[in-house]
Amino acid sequence: MLAARALALLVLLAAQAVAGSAMAEEALGAIGETRFEGYPNAPTLDVVSRKNDLFFYPCDQCHATMEPNPEIRELDTFHDSELEHGRGRIWCMSCHDLVQRDYLTTLLGERVDFDDADVVCGGCHANEHKDWTFGIHGKRVANWQGARTQYSCAHCHNPHSPAIEPRAPSPAPPVRAGLSREGHGKDAGAESEERAEQ
Repeated sequence: MLAARALALLVLLAAQAVAGSAMAEEALGAIGETRFEGYPNAPTLDVVSRKNDLFFYPCDQCHATMEPNPEIRELDTFHDSELEHGRGRIWCMSCHDLVQRDYLTTLLGERVDFDDADVVCGGCHANEHKDWTFGIHGKRVANWQGARTQYSCAHCHNPHSPAIEPRAPSPAPPVRAGLSREGHGKDAGAESEERAEQ
């Protein structure tokens, strides 16, 4: 049953990309009701807003006077013209609402606020979204107790190019007074040799 729904959602995504919303609605009818209602026993959490950090938000500053164009095409120079996400299977309107530009959209065509972008991401990245919801993936703000506030997917992953570039690890923290780094890090080998000589 789950595999059939996953296949049907892929068909829906392809229909959106190729033929627009009419074919997508037909494919959605074949799937039936698949609306995401949350995970059982999921903890409650707040998500850090990022709308104030978005350079072009609100999108309707420009798009309010533009006629919506569903044609798959290269965008003008004001937007990232490279979309390194989905290996060519998606385009802008797979995630951005065509008519109400200040909103994102799910695979089911439901409008989603930019601050709830994790719902859109979870449409394709269900395992990561579940891990994020339960606190395994992602970053939590402040401490580990009390109310949960987390950063959204898009705080760490650029939605247009989500792969995180490799980076060098941070240096080891200093050793507290009276303790040694014995058995840890690059000094461990030298310390064991020193002990062996004694």
